[in-house]
Amino acid sequence: MEFKEVAQTFERLERTSERLELISILASLFSKADSSNVHMIVYLLQGRVSAPYTGIEIGLGEKLVEEAISRAFGVERGEVEKLYKELGDLGLVAEKLASNKKQMTLFSEPLTLERVYNNFYRIATASGQGVVDKKVRLLADLLKDASPLEARYIVRIPIGRLRLGIGDATILEALAVAKLGDRVYREDLERAYNYVSDLGYVARVLFEKGLEGIREVKPVLGIPIRPALAQRASSLEEIMQRMGGECAAEAKYDGFRLQIHRDGDKVWIFSRRMENMTGLFPDITEAVLRQVKAEKVIFEGEAIAYNEETGEFYPFQVTIQRKRKYGVEKAAEEYPLKLFAFDVMYVEGEDVMDKPYKERRKILEEIIEKGETIELSERIIARGVKELRDFFESCVERGLEGIMAKSLKSPYIAGARKWAWIKYKRVMKSQLSDTIDVVIVGYYKGRGQRAKLGIGGVLAAVYDPKTDTFKTVAKVGSGFTEEQFVELKRLLDEIAIPHKHPRVVSKLEADVWVEPKYVITVLADEITRSPNHTAGWDGERGLALRFPRAVSFVREDKGPEDATTEEELIEMYRQQKHVKVEEGEDSY
Repeated sequence: MEFKEVAQTFERLERTSERLELISILASLFSKADSSNVHMIVYLLQGRVSAPYTGIEIGLGEKLVEEAISRAFGVERGEVEKLYKELGDLGLVAEKLASNKKQMTLFSEPLTLERVYNNFYRIATASGQGVVDKKVRLLADLLKDASPLEARYIVRIPIGRLRLGIGDATILEALAVAKLGDRVYREDLERAYNYVSDLGYVARVLFEKGLEGIREVKPVLGIPIRPALAQRASSLEEIMQRMGGECAAEAKYDGFRLQIHRDGDKVWIFSRRMENMTGLFPDITEAVLRQVKAEKVIFEGEAIAYNEETGEFYPFQVTIQRKRKYGVEKAAEEYPLKLFAFDVMYVEGEDVMDKPYKERRKILEEIIEKGETIELSERIIARGVKELRDFFESCVERGLEGIMAKSLKSPYIAGARKWAWIKYKRVMKSQLSDTIDVVIVGYYKGRGQRAKLGIGGVLAAVYDPKTDTFKTVAKVGSGFTEEQFVELKRLLDEIAIPHKHPRVVSKLEADVWVEPKYVITVLADEITRSPNHTAGWDGERGLALRFPRAVSFVREDKGPEDATTEEELIEMYRQQKHVKVEEGEDSY
Protein backbone atom coordinates (compact mmCIF):
# COMPACT_ATOMS: atom_id res chain seq x y z
CA MET A 1 0.00 0.00 0.00
CA GLU A 2 1.28 3.46 -0.88
CA PHE A 3 1.62 5.80 2.09
CA LYS A 4 -0.13 8.57 0.18
CA GLU A 5 -3.42 6.68 0.73
CA VAL A 6 -2.78 6.75 4.47
CA ALA A 7 -1.86 10.45 4.40
CA GLN A 8 -4.95 11.33 2.36
CA THR A 9 -7.09 9.42 4.86
CA PHE A 10 -5.47 11.24 7.78
CA GLU A 11 -6.26 14.56 6.07
CA ARG A 12 -9.92 13.55 5.61
CA LEU A 13 -10.11 12.46 9.25
CA GLU A 14 -8.60 15.76 10.37
CA ARG A 15 -11.27 17.68 8.47
CA THR A 16 -14.17 15.52 9.61
CA SER A 17 -16.65 16.74 12.22
CA GLU A 18 -19.08 13.76 12.22
CA ARG A 19 -18.26 10.53 14.04
CA LEU A 20 -20.11 8.19 11.66
CA GLU A 21 -18.18 9.72 8.77
CA LEU A 22 -15.01 9.13 10.79
CA ILE A 23 -15.83 5.40 10.95
CA SER A 24 -16.69 5.28 7.26
CA ILE A 25 -13.41 6.95 6.24
CA LEU A 26 -11.36 4.61 8.42
CA ALA A 27 -13.24 1.52 7.22
CA SER A 28 -12.49 2.51 3.61
CA LEU A 29 -8.76 2.61 4.40
CA PHE A 30 -8.81 -0.69 6.28
CA SER A 31 -10.63 -2.37 3.37
CA LYS A 32 -7.58 -1.69 1.18
CA ALA A 33 -5.21 -3.36 3.67
CA ASP A 34 -4.37 -7.01 4.20
CA SER A 35 -3.14 -9.18 7.09
CA SER A 36 0.47 -8.14 6.46
CA ASN A 37 -0.02 -4.42 6.97
CA VAL A 38 -3.35 -3.65 8.69
CA HIS A 39 -1.61 -3.58 12.09
CA MET A 40 0.76 -0.92 10.74
CA ILE A 41 -2.16 1.38 9.96
CA VAL A 42 -3.66 0.81 13.41
CA TYR A 43 -0.41 1.59 15.22
CA LEU A 44 0.34 4.69 13.15
CA LEU A 45 -3.19 5.96 13.87
CA GLN A 46 -2.20 5.76 17.53
CA GLY A 47 1.17 7.42 16.90
CA ARG A 48 2.89 4.16 17.80
CA VAL A 49 4.73 1.20 16.29
CA SER A 50 3.56 -1.40 18.81
CA ALA A 51 1.19 -1.96 21.73
CA PRO A 52 1.61 0.31 24.80
CA TYR A 53 2.60 -2.56 27.10
CA THR A 54 5.76 -3.24 25.07
CA GLY A 55 7.24 0.09 26.12
CA ILE A 56 8.47 0.71 22.56
CA GLU A 57 7.99 4.42 21.83
CA ILE A 58 8.98 6.40 18.72
CA GLY A 59 9.93 9.26 21.02
CA LEU A 60 11.61 11.86 18.83
CA GLY A 61 11.80 15.31 20.41
CA GLU A 62 11.11 18.49 18.49
CA LYS A 63 14.78 19.41 18.17
CA LEU A 64 15.66 16.12 16.49
CA VAL A 65 12.67 16.43 14.17
CA GLU A 66 13.79 19.95 13.26
CA GLU A 67 17.24 18.57 12.43
CA ALA A 68 15.69 15.85 10.23
CA ILE A 69 13.62 18.46 8.38
CA SER A 70 16.74 20.59 7.89
CA ARG A 71 18.68 17.67 6.42
CA ALA A 72 15.85 16.42 4.23
CA PHE A 73 15.13 19.75 2.55
CA GLY A 74 18.61 21.28 2.62
CA VAL A 75 17.72 24.35 4.68
CA GLU A 76 19.36 25.83 7.75
CA ARG A 77 18.02 24.92 11.20
CA GLY A 78 17.34 28.60 11.76
CA GLU A 79 14.96 28.63 8.80
CA VAL A 80 13.10 25.60 10.18
CA GLU A 81 12.79 27.25 13.60
CA LYS A 82 11.57 30.49 12.02
CA LEU A 83 8.86 28.67 10.06
CA TYR A 84 7.86 26.74 13.17
CA LYS A 85 7.29 30.00 15.06
CA GLU A 86 5.16 31.28 12.17
CA LEU A 87 3.09 28.14 11.59
CA GLY A 88 3.04 26.61 15.07
CA ASP A 89 3.15 23.07 13.67
CA LEU A 90 6.24 21.16 12.54
CA GLY A 91 4.03 19.07 10.28
CA LEU A 92 3.01 22.19 8.37
CA VAL A 93 6.65 23.30 8.29
CA ALA A 94 7.63 20.03 6.59
CA GLU A 95 4.67 20.30 4.21
CA LYS A 96 5.65 23.86 3.18
CA LEU A 97 9.31 22.98 2.63
CA ALA A 98 8.33 19.87 0.64
CA SER A 99 6.09 22.07 -1.53
CA ASN A 100 9.00 24.44 -2.13
CA LYS A 101 11.23 21.70 -3.52
CA LYS A 102 11.81 22.44 -7.18
CA GLN A 103 11.89 18.75 -8.04
CA MET A 104 12.07 15.37 -6.39
CA THR A 105 15.58 13.97 -6.04
CA LEU A 106 16.79 11.80 -8.88
CA PHE A 107 16.55 8.60 -6.85
CA SER A 108 13.29 9.30 -4.98
CA GLU A 109 10.54 6.72 -5.10
CA PRO A 110 6.94 6.61 -3.85
CA LEU A 111 6.70 5.90 -0.13
CA THR A 112 4.97 2.73 0.94
CA LEU A 113 3.15 2.17 4.22
CA GLU A 114 5.59 -0.63 4.99
CA ARG A 115 8.65 1.57 4.52
CA VAL A 116 7.25 4.36 6.71
CA TYR A 117 6.25 1.95 9.48
CA ASN A 118 9.54 0.05 9.37
CA ASN A 119 11.58 3.26 9.53
CA PHE A 120 9.62 4.40 12.57
CA TYR A 121 10.09 0.99 14.18
CA ARG A 122 13.84 1.24 13.59
CA ILE A 123 13.80 4.72 15.11
CA ALA A 124 11.96 3.42 18.17
CA THR A 125 14.33 0.50 18.70
CA ALA A 126 17.63 2.14 17.72
CA SER A 127 20.42 1.91 20.27
CA GLY A 128 24.21 2.00 20.61
CA GLN A 129 26.83 4.43 19.41
CA GLY A 130 25.58 7.17 17.10
CA VAL A 131 21.94 6.39 17.92
CA VAL A 132 20.80 10.03 17.73
CA ASP A 133 22.27 10.53 14.26
CA LYS A 134 20.71 7.25 13.15
CA LYS A 135 17.24 8.30 14.29
CA VAL A 136 17.53 11.66 12.53
CA ARG A 137 18.79 10.03 9.34
CA LEU A 138 15.92 7.50 9.26
CA LEU A 139 13.35 10.28 9.54
CA ALA A 140 15.14 12.49 7.00
CA ASP A 141 15.22 9.57 4.52
CA LEU A 142 11.42 9.39 4.64
CA LEU A 143 11.00 13.14 4.24
CA LYS A 144 13.27 13.27 1.20
CA ASP A 145 10.88 11.02 -0.72
CA ALA A 146 7.67 12.42 0.77
CA SER A 147 5.05 14.50 -0.99
CA PRO A 148 3.99 17.66 0.88
CA LEU A 149 0.93 15.96 2.43
CA GLU A 150 2.92 12.85 3.37
CA ALA A 151 5.58 15.05 4.99
CA ARG A 152 2.94 16.70 7.20
CA TYR A 153 1.94 13.40 8.82
CA ILE A 154 5.38 11.79 8.81
CA VAL A 155 6.53 14.63 11.05
CA ARG A 156 3.45 14.64 13.28
CA ILE A 157 3.58 10.91 14.05
CA PRO A 158 6.84 10.80 16.06
CA ILE A 159 6.07 13.92 18.12
CA GLY A 160 2.59 12.64 19.01
CA ARG A 161 0.58 15.37 17.30
CA LEU A 162 -1.50 13.66 14.65
CA ARG A 163 -4.54 15.59 15.96
CA LEU A 164 -6.93 12.86 14.85
CA GLY A 165 -8.18 11.86 18.31
CA ILE A 166 -9.26 8.44 17.10
CA GLY A 167 -10.45 6.31 20.02
CA ASP A 168 -10.13 2.58 20.47
CA ALA A 169 -13.85 2.03 19.98
CA THR A 170 -13.82 3.97 16.70
CA ILE A 171 -10.96 1.83 15.35
CA LEU A 172 -12.77 -1.36 16.40
CA GLU A 173 -15.99 -0.26 14.69
CA ALA A 174 -14.14 0.67 11.51
CA LEU A 175 -12.39 -2.72 11.48
CA ALA A 176 -15.74 -4.47 11.94
CA VAL A 177 -17.26 -2.56 9.03
CA ALA A 178 -14.23 -3.10 6.77
CA LYS A 179 -13.88 -6.84 7.31
CA LEU A 180 -17.25 -8.07 8.58
CA GLY A 181 -19.60 -5.50 7.01
CA ASP A 182 -21.34 -4.36 10.19
CA ARG A 183 -20.53 -2.27 13.28
CA VAL A 184 -22.41 -4.81 15.41
CA TYR A 185 -19.29 -7.04 15.44
CA ARG A 186 -17.45 -4.39 17.47
CA GLU A 187 -18.46 -6.35 20.61
CA ASP A 188 -16.56 -9.45 19.42
CA LEU A 189 -13.51 -7.37 18.56
CA GLU A 190 -13.74 -5.53 21.87
CA ARG A 191 -13.78 -8.79 23.81
CA ALA A 192 -10.58 -9.89 22.07
CA TYR A 193 -9.05 -6.46 22.70
CA ASN A 194 -9.95 -6.68 26.39
CA TYR A 195 -7.95 -9.91 26.57
CA VAL A 196 -4.77 -8.72 24.83
CA SER A 197 -4.71 -4.88 25.07
CA ASP A 198 -3.32 -4.64 21.54
CA LEU A 199 -5.42 -3.17 18.71
CA GLY A 200 -2.79 -4.03 16.12
CA TYR A 201 -2.84 -7.69 17.14
CA VAL A 202 -6.66 -7.77 17.05
CA ALA A 203 -6.65 -6.26 13.54
CA ARG A 204 -4.10 -8.81 12.31
CA VAL A 205 -6.07 -11.76 13.74
CA LEU A 206 -9.27 -10.43 12.19
CA PHE A 207 -7.69 -10.14 8.73
CA GLU A 208 -5.94 -13.50 9.00
CA LYS A 209 -8.61 -15.67 10.63
CA GLY A 210 -11.84 -13.69 10.50
CA LEU A 211 -14.53 -13.67 13.16
CA GLU A 212 -13.79 -17.25 14.20
CA GLY A 213 -10.21 -16.34 15.00
CA ILE A 214 -11.31 -13.29 16.98
CA ARG A 215 -13.62 -15.42 19.12
CA GLU A 216 -10.75 -17.78 19.91
CA VAL A 217 -8.48 -15.08 21.37
CA LYS A 218 -7.47 -15.97 24.94
CA PRO A 219 -5.27 -14.41 27.64
CA VAL A 220 -1.52 -14.57 27.03
CA LEU A 221 1.17 -14.43 29.70
CA GLY A 222 3.14 -11.20 29.40
CA ILE A 223 0.29 -9.36 27.68
CA PRO A 224 -1.96 -7.34 30.03
CA ILE A 225 -5.70 -7.90 30.26
CA ARG A 226 -7.76 -4.71 30.34
CA PRO A 227 -8.96 -4.38 33.94
CA ALA A 228 -12.53 -4.82 35.17
CA LEU A 229 -14.05 -1.58 36.47
CA ALA A 230 -16.53 -0.73 39.21
CA GLN A 231 -19.71 1.31 39.40
CA ARG A 232 -20.55 3.75 42.20
CA ALA A 233 -23.37 3.39 44.73
CA SER A 234 -25.21 6.07 46.66
CA SER A 235 -25.63 4.01 49.82
CA LEU A 236 -24.88 0.69 51.46
CA GLU A 237 -28.58 -0.09 51.15
CA GLU A 238 -28.34 0.33 47.37
CA ILE A 239 -25.37 -2.04 47.26
CA MET A 240 -27.28 -4.75 49.09
CA GLN A 241 -30.31 -4.25 46.90
CA ARG A 242 -28.27 -4.59 43.71
CA MET A 243 -26.37 -7.59 45.08
CA GLY A 244 -29.50 -9.47 46.07
CA GLY A 245 -28.92 -9.29 49.83
CA GLU A 246 -25.47 -10.92 49.86
CA CYS A 247 -22.05 -9.92 48.55
CA ALA A 248 -18.34 -10.02 49.17
CA ALA A 249 -16.92 -6.80 50.58
CA GLU A 250 -13.22 -6.09 50.20
CA ALA A 251 -11.19 -3.32 51.77
CA LYS A 252 -10.45 -0.58 49.20
CA TYR A 253 -6.81 0.46 49.36
CA ASP A 254 -5.58 3.82 48.07
CA GLY A 255 -2.53 2.68 46.10
CA PHE A 256 -1.42 1.34 42.71
CA ARG A 257 -3.62 -1.20 40.99
CA LEU A 258 -1.22 -3.73 39.50
CA GLN A 259 -1.68 -6.75 37.24
CA ILE A 260 0.90 -9.47 37.84
CA HIS A 261 1.91 -12.12 35.30
CA ARG A 262 4.19 -15.02 36.08
CA ASP A 263 5.57 -17.63 33.69
CA GLY A 264 8.09 -19.71 35.64
CA ASP A 265 10.98 -17.40 36.59
CA LYS A 266 9.67 -14.55 34.42
CA VAL A 267 7.47 -11.87 36.05
CA TRP A 268 5.70 -8.91 34.45
CA ILE A 269 3.98 -6.10 36.34
CA PHE A 270 1.50 -3.87 34.53
CA SER A 271 -0.26 -0.68 35.64
CA ARG A 272 -3.97 0.05 35.39
CA ARG A 273 -3.21 1.62 31.98
CA MET A 274 -1.37 -1.53 30.84
CA GLU A 275 2.09 0.04 31.07
CA ASN A 276 4.96 -2.32 31.82
CA MET A 277 6.22 -1.25 35.26
CA THR A 278 8.18 -4.38 36.15
CA GLY A 279 11.45 -2.53 36.62
CA LEU A 280 9.94 -0.16 39.18
CA PHE A 281 8.92 -2.83 41.66
CA PRO A 282 11.79 -5.30 42.29
CA ASP A 283 10.40 -6.07 45.77
CA ILE A 284 7.08 -7.24 44.32
CA THR A 285 8.82 -9.29 41.62
CA GLU A 286 10.85 -11.12 44.28
CA ALA A 287 7.75 -11.68 46.39
CA VAL A 288 5.84 -13.17 43.44
CA LEU A 289 8.58 -15.74 42.86
CA ARG A 290 8.68 -16.48 46.58
CA GLN A 291 5.01 -16.44 47.59
CA VAL A 292 2.97 -17.45 44.51
CA LYS A 293 2.73 -21.21 44.10
CA ALA A 294 1.35 -21.21 40.55
CA GLU A 295 4.03 -21.31 37.82
CA LYS A 296 1.75 -19.74 35.21
CA VAL A 297 -0.65 -17.14 36.57
CA ILE A 298 -2.25 -13.72 36.04
CA PHE A 299 -3.67 -11.98 39.10
CA GLU A 300 -4.44 -8.48 40.35
CA GLY A 301 -3.65 -6.58 43.49
CA GLU A 302 -3.40 -3.12 45.03
CA ALA A 303 0.07 -2.01 46.10
CA ILE A 304 0.36 0.50 48.92
CA ALA A 305 3.37 1.86 50.80
CA TYR A 306 3.51 1.14 54.51
CA ASN A 307 5.60 1.90 57.59
CA GLU A 308 7.46 -1.27 58.57
CA GLU A 309 7.84 -0.14 62.19
CA THR A 310 4.21 0.81 62.88
CA GLY A 311 2.46 -1.25 60.20
CA GLU A 312 0.47 1.83 59.16
CA PHE A 313 -0.29 2.55 55.54
CA TYR A 314 0.93 5.74 53.91
CA PRO A 315 -1.41 8.01 51.91
CA PHE A 316 -1.35 7.82 48.13
CA GLN A 317 0.89 10.92 47.95
CA VAL A 318 3.62 8.82 49.57
CA THR A 319 2.91 5.63 47.62
CA ILE A 320 3.20 7.57 44.33
CA GLN A 321 6.86 8.21 45.13
CA ARG A 322 7.56 4.56 44.30
CA LYS A 323 6.67 5.29 40.69
CA ARG A 324 10.08 6.57 39.64
CA LYS A 325 12.54 5.51 36.97
CA TYR A 326 15.66 6.31 38.98
CA GLY A 327 16.69 5.39 42.51
CA VAL A 328 14.36 2.38 42.41
CA GLU A 329 16.29 0.30 44.96
CA LYS A 330 16.53 3.19 47.43
CA ALA A 331 12.81 3.94 47.06
CA ALA A 332 12.00 0.29 47.72
CA GLU A 333 13.93 0.48 50.99
CA GLU A 334 12.36 3.78 52.09
CA TYR A 335 8.79 2.90 51.13
CA PRO A 336 8.28 -0.87 51.00
CA LEU A 337 5.04 -2.01 49.42
CA LYS A 338 2.31 -4.39 50.46
CA LEU A 339 0.47 -6.01 47.58
CA PHE A 340 -3.09 -6.97 48.45
CA ALA A 341 -4.18 -9.60 45.91
CA PHE A 342 -7.89 -9.39 45.10
CA ASP A 343 -8.58 -11.35 41.90
CA VAL A 344 -7.16 -13.95 39.53
CA MET A 345 -7.78 -14.36 35.79
CA TYR A 346 -5.50 -17.16 34.60
CA VAL A 347 -3.94 -20.17 36.33
CA GLU A 348 -1.70 -22.92 34.93
CA GLY A 349 -2.94 -22.54 31.36
CA GLU A 350 -6.62 -22.06 32.22
CA ASP A 351 -8.63 -18.89 31.66
CA VAL A 352 -10.69 -18.55 34.85
CA MET A 353 -12.36 -15.20 34.09
CA ASP A 354 -15.70 -16.85 33.36
CA LYS A 355 -15.73 -18.57 36.75
CA PRO A 356 -17.82 -16.84 39.45
CA TYR A 357 -15.99 -14.53 41.86
CA LYS A 358 -16.52 -16.99 44.72
CA GLU A 359 -14.50 -19.67 42.88
CA ARG A 360 -11.82 -17.23 41.71
CA ARG A 361 -11.26 -16.05 45.28
CA LYS A 362 -10.83 -19.66 46.41
CA ILE A 363 -8.22 -20.20 43.68
CA LEU A 364 -6.43 -17.05 44.82
CA GLU A 365 -6.37 -18.26 48.41
CA GLU A 366 -4.83 -21.56 47.27
CA ILE A 367 -1.99 -20.06 45.24
CA ILE A 368 -0.86 -17.20 47.55
CA GLU A 369 1.37 -18.31 50.41
CA LYS A 370 1.75 -16.23 53.56
CA GLY A 371 4.60 -13.73 53.49
CA GLU A 372 5.64 -10.17 54.24
CA THR A 373 4.91 -8.54 50.88
CA ILE A 374 1.86 -10.22 49.33
CA GLU A 375 -1.35 -10.69 51.25
CA LEU A 376 -4.92 -11.43 50.28
CA SER A 377 -7.18 -8.38 50.37
CA GLU A 378 -9.18 -8.14 53.56
CA ARG A 379 -12.68 -9.44 52.88
CA ILE A 380 -15.95 -10.45 54.46
CA ILE A 381 -19.14 -12.02 53.13
CA ALA A 382 -21.88 -9.56 54.05
CA ARG A 383 -25.46 -10.80 54.34
CA GLY A 384 -27.06 -7.57 55.38
CA VAL A 385 -26.61 -3.81 55.51
CA LYS A 386 -25.42 -3.87 59.13
CA GLU A 387 -22.51 -6.23 58.35
CA LEU A 388 -21.61 -4.12 55.34
CA ARG A 389 -21.73 -0.88 57.38
CA ASP A 390 -19.63 -2.32 60.21
CA PHE A 391 -16.96 -3.42 57.73
CA PHE A 392 -17.03 -0.08 55.89
CA GLU A 393 -16.63 1.90 59.11
CA SER A 394 -13.82 -0.38 60.25
CA CYS A 395 -11.96 0.25 56.97
CA VAL A 396 -12.44 4.03 57.19
CA GLU A 397 -11.27 4.13 60.82
CA ARG A 398 -7.99 2.53 59.75
CA GLY A 399 -7.42 5.16 57.09
CA LEU A 400 -8.48 3.06 54.09
CA GLU A 401 -10.43 4.52 51.19
CA GLY A 402 -13.62 2.51 51.68
CA ILE A 403 -14.88 -0.83 50.36
CA MET A 404 -15.41 -2.67 47.10
CA ALA A 405 -18.54 -4.84 47.00
CA LYS A 406 -18.55 -7.77 44.58
CA SER A 407 -21.22 -10.16 43.42
CA LEU A 408 -20.35 -13.70 44.47
CA LYS A 409 -21.68 -15.06 41.17
CA SER A 410 -20.11 -12.60 38.74
CA PRO A 411 -17.38 -13.45 36.20
CA TYR A 412 -14.35 -11.19 35.72
CA ILE A 413 -15.62 -8.70 33.12
CA ALA A 414 -12.46 -7.35 31.45
CA GLY A 415 -12.44 -3.77 30.21
CA ALA A 416 -15.97 -2.97 31.32
CA ARG A 417 -17.69 -1.06 34.12
CA LYS A 418 -20.53 -3.23 35.45
CA TRP A 419 -22.62 -3.53 38.61
CA ALA A 420 -20.81 -6.78 39.45
CA TRP A 421 -18.32 -4.52 41.28
CA ILE A 422 -19.49 -1.50 43.26
CA LYS A 423 -17.19 0.97 45.00
CA TYR A 424 -18.20 2.92 48.07
CA LYS A 425 -15.71 5.44 49.41
CA ARG A 426 -15.71 7.48 52.58
CA VAL A 427 -15.98 10.75 50.66
CA MET A 428 -19.40 9.67 49.41
CA LYS A 429 -20.89 10.19 52.86
CA SER A 430 -21.24 13.90 52.14
CA GLN A 431 -23.09 15.44 49.22
CA LEU A 432 -21.13 15.31 45.94
CA SER A 433 -17.77 15.34 47.71
CA ASP A 434 -16.57 12.63 45.34
CA THR A 435 -14.38 13.90 42.54
CA ILE A 436 -15.12 13.67 38.83
CA ASP A 437 -12.55 13.06 36.10
CA VAL A 438 -13.32 15.10 33.00
CA VAL A 439 -11.73 15.45 29.56
CA ILE A 440 -10.78 18.86 28.17
CA VAL A 441 -12.35 19.31 24.72
CA GLY A 442 -11.76 23.05 24.24
CA TYR A 443 -10.76 26.25 25.99
CA TYR A 444 -11.82 29.87 26.34
CA LYS A 445 -9.46 32.79 25.88
CA GLY A 446 -8.71 34.80 28.97
CA ARG A 447 -10.60 37.96 29.72
CA GLY A 448 -9.99 40.64 32.32
CA GLN A 449 -7.04 39.72 34.52
CA ARG A 450 -6.54 36.51 32.56
CA ALA A 451 -6.27 38.21 29.20
CA LYS A 452 -2.48 38.15 29.50
CA LEU A 453 -2.60 34.38 29.98
CA GLY A 454 -4.58 33.76 26.80
CA ILE A 455 -6.77 31.23 28.61
CA GLY A 456 -9.51 31.71 31.18
CA GLY A 457 -11.17 28.32 31.40
CA VAL A 458 -11.72 24.97 29.71
CA LEU A 459 -14.75 23.16 28.32
CA ALA A 460 -14.89 19.75 29.98
CA ALA A 461 -16.73 16.54 29.14
CA VAL A 462 -17.42 13.04 30.43
CA TYR A 463 -17.05 9.87 28.34
CA ASP A 464 -19.83 7.79 26.83
CA PRO A 465 -18.36 4.35 25.99
CA LYS A 466 -21.54 3.27 24.19
CA THR A 467 -21.05 5.86 21.45
CA ASP A 468 -17.32 6.50 22.00
CA THR A 469 -18.03 10.20 22.39
CA PHE A 470 -17.34 12.96 24.91
CA LYS A 471 -20.33 14.93 26.19
CA THR A 472 -19.91 18.31 27.82
CA VAL A 473 -20.68 18.83 31.48
CA ALA A 474 -18.93 22.03 32.62
CA LYS A 475 -16.82 25.09 31.98
CA VAL A 476 -13.95 24.93 34.48
CA GLY A 477 -12.21 28.21 35.24
CA SER A 478 -11.06 27.92 38.84
CA GLY A 479 -8.61 25.75 40.74
CA PHE A 480 -5.59 26.39 38.51
CA THR A 481 -2.71 28.70 39.41
CA GLU A 482 -1.49 31.23 36.83
CA GLU A 483 1.54 29.03 36.20
CA GLN A 484 -0.73 26.02 35.59
CA PHE A 485 -2.92 28.03 33.21
CA VAL A 486 0.16 29.02 31.18
CA GLU A 487 1.34 25.41 30.98
CA LEU A 488 -2.19 24.20 30.20
CA LYS A 489 -2.49 26.62 27.29
CA ARG A 490 0.85 25.41 25.93
CA LEU A 491 -0.31 21.79 26.07
CA LEU A 492 -3.70 22.54 24.55
CA ASP A 493 -2.32 24.65 21.72
CA GLU A 494 -0.25 21.65 20.64
CA ILE A 495 -3.46 19.65 20.08
CA ALA A 496 -5.69 22.49 18.86
CA ILE A 497 -7.94 21.70 15.87
CA PRO A 498 -9.93 24.03 13.58
CA HIS A 499 -13.35 22.60 14.46
CA LYS A 500 -15.19 20.65 17.13
CA HIS A 501 -13.82 17.12 17.22
CA PRO A 502 -16.18 14.51 15.71
CA ARG A 503 -16.17 12.57 18.99
CA VAL A 504 -17.31 15.64 20.97
CA VAL A 505 -21.03 16.27 21.48
CA SER A 506 -21.51 19.91 22.48
CA LYS A 507 -24.16 22.61 22.23
CA LEU A 508 -21.60 25.20 23.35
CA GLU A 509 -18.86 26.75 21.24
CA ALA A 510 -15.29 26.92 22.52
CA ASP A 511 -12.90 29.69 21.50
CA VAL A 512 -10.37 26.98 20.68
CA TRP A 513 -11.31 23.34 20.10
CA VAL A 514 -8.79 20.65 21.01
CA GLU A 515 -8.35 16.94 20.53
CA PRO A 516 -9.89 15.04 23.50
CA LYS A 517 -6.69 14.00 25.22
CA TYR A 518 -6.11 15.49 28.66
CA VAL A 519 -7.96 14.53 31.85
CA ILE A 520 -8.33 16.74 34.93
CA THR A 521 -10.06 16.01 38.24
CA VAL A 522 -12.71 18.41 39.51
CA LEU A 523 -14.96 18.92 42.50
CA ALA A 524 -18.37 20.59 42.29
CA ASP A 525 -21.07 21.70 44.69
CA GLU A 526 -23.70 19.64 42.92
CA ILE A 527 -24.94 18.26 39.63
CA THR A 528 -27.82 20.21 38.11
CA ARG A 529 -29.95 20.02 35.00
CA SER A 530 -28.93 22.31 32.14
CA PRO A 531 -30.07 22.97 28.57
CA ASN A 532 -26.48 23.94 27.70
CA HIS A 533 -24.67 20.65 28.29
CA THR A 534 -25.09 17.30 26.54
CA ALA A 535 -24.07 14.76 29.20
CA GLY A 536 -27.13 12.83 30.37
CA TRP A 537 -29.32 14.48 27.73
CA ASP A 538 -33.01 13.57 28.17
CA GLY A 539 -34.30 15.30 25.05
CA GLU A 540 -34.59 18.72 26.62
CA ARG A 541 -31.81 19.10 29.18
CA GLY A 542 -28.49 17.59 30.13
CA LEU A 543 -26.49 17.54 33.35
CA ALA A 544 -23.99 20.17 34.47
CA LEU A 545 -21.57 20.68 37.34
CA ARG A 546 -22.38 23.63 39.59
CA PHE A 547 -19.33 25.65 40.68
CA PRO A 548 -16.72 23.17 39.37
CA ARG A 549 -13.08 23.68 40.37
CA ALA A 550 -10.00 21.75 39.37
CA VAL A 551 -8.31 19.76 42.13
CA SER A 552 -5.59 18.35 39.90
CA PHE A 553 -3.51 19.42 36.95
CA VAL A 554 -3.42 17.14 33.90
CA ARG A 555 -3.65 13.50 35.02
CA GLU A 556 -0.73 11.58 33.53
CA ASP A 557 -2.15 8.29 34.82
CA LYS A 558 -5.44 8.56 32.92
CA GLY A 559 -6.34 8.68 29.26
CA PRO A 560 -9.56 10.24 27.89
CA GLU A 561 -11.43 6.92 27.93
CA ASP A 562 -10.56 6.55 31.63
CA ALA A 563 -12.58 9.64 32.55
CA THR A 564 -15.83 9.50 34.49
CA THR A 565 -18.51 8.01 32.25
CA GLU A 566 -21.88 9.50 31.40
CA GLU A 567 -23.56 6.61 33.22
CA GLU A 568 -21.53 7.32 36.37
CA LEU A 569 -22.49 10.99 36.19
CA ILE A 570 -26.17 10.07 35.94
CA GLU A 571 -25.81 7.81 38.98
CA MET A 572 -24.09 10.57 40.93
CA TYR A 573 -26.95 12.91 40.02
CA ARG A 574 -29.41 10.38 41.39
CA GLN A 575 -27.37 10.03 44.56
CA GLN A 576 -27.78 13.65 45.59
CA LYS A 577 -29.98 13.44 48.66
CA HIS A 578 -31.71 16.76 48.04
CA VAL A 579 -32.85 15.87 44.54
CA LYS A 580 -36.58 15.14 44.46
CA VAL A 581 -37.40 13.42 41.23
CA GLU A 582 -40.93 14.27 40.21
CA GLU A 583 -43.05 11.56 38.67
CA GLY A 584 -42.33 11.32 34.97
CA GLU A 585 -39.52 13.88 35.12
CA ASP A 586 -36.50 11.61 35.08
CA SER A 587 -36.06 9.48 31.99
CA TYR A 588 -32.92 7.68 33.16
